[in-house]
Amino acid sequence: MSKKLFVEIVSPEREVWAGEGDMVIAKTVEGEIGIQPGHVPVLALLAEDAVVRVLGARETGEVKAAAHSGFVSVSGEGRVSILAETAELAEDVDVDRARRALSEAAEEGDSDALGRARSRLRAVGEDVA
Repeated sequence: MSKKLFVEIVSPEREVWAGEGDMVIAKTVEGEIGIQPGHVPVLALLAEDAVVRVLGARETGEVKAAAHSGFVSVSGEGRVSILAETAELAEDVDVDRARRALSEAAEEGDSDALGRARSRLRAVGEDVA
């Protein structure tokens, strides 16, 4: 049996998801990071419009979440914590609402809201510039 990572995705309001996976891919301010069992401990800043993917999780094989700002923490014991300012599972994203938020944030020049809307749309698979 292969070793799994224990992954938790949390925001200040709640635990968004927790479970086991084979690999975590997350967008950081320095680029994408891939984490597998045995990864060295690391602490990285999440990008403002990050999408986090947990491969080998659930019966579908993948968990995707929009995660806006925060940290990725990897411990030496195979624990990965995504500590985000805001986080939402892809299946919980209201796509129409996220599109409206993207448009409004672009009009208002609100970079924080723009990043949140982008991460939500990217989590559901939309190509957003």
